[in-house]
Amino acid sequence: MIERLHLSAIILTAAVIWGLSLLFQGVAVSLSWFQPFSKVVGVLMLLLTAFDLWLWRVRFLQGWLVKRPVLTGTWRTEVRSNWKDPATGQQIAPVAAFMVIRQTFSTLNLCLITDESRSELLGAGISLGAEGTYRVFGVYRNEPRFAVRNRSAMHYGALELRVAGSPPERIEGHYWTDRDTAGELSLSDRKSGHAHDIASAKNLYGH
Repeated sequence: MIERLHLSAIILTAAVIWGLSLLFQGVAVSLSWFQPFSKVVGVLMLLLTAFDLWLWRVRFLQGWLVKRPVLTGTWRTEVRSNWKDPATGQQIAPVAAFMVIRQTFSTLNLCLITDESRSELLGAGISLGAEGTYRVFGVYRNEPRFAVRNRSAMHYGALELRVAGSPPERIEGHYWTDRDTAGELSLSDRKSGHAHDIASAKNLYGH
């Protein structure tokens, strides 16, 4: 979100340009017009903060003023990996997980939680494709629980997801890692709450 210093600079620049334009037109400009400057900046900062945190989610604003899907909440997730067990040569079964998305208009954070690990995005973004579909992309770090690190090392990866529905009903896409593995992610059945760990995530869904 824009900082107060930057907002002040923008408003001051606009005011100076406005004042000079009036002077060139022969209008008498008084310095007293600048007295409410700090109040204007303060009110605009409050409005911008409210917009960044809450107002951008208002359904009426979506599509024409706000081109950003509301994804915040906890999503039931299925992870399908191409990783094969070295001992058996068999591909592992789909893994049940939960994707926790925390979002404001200016920020986006995704955290994937499973029974054995936690993956958090180091950087993420949302783009709107020419076909009108939103896509989420990012780079993440996976941290397995200490008890399983003998067979599952910490690693990094990237993902690209497609948002389906308006409002969003499903999120699907793929991921790949620096362990030369890849797979698919399917998100559905969103809850409004934000889980903090696997226990609270399961509790949201009555497990």
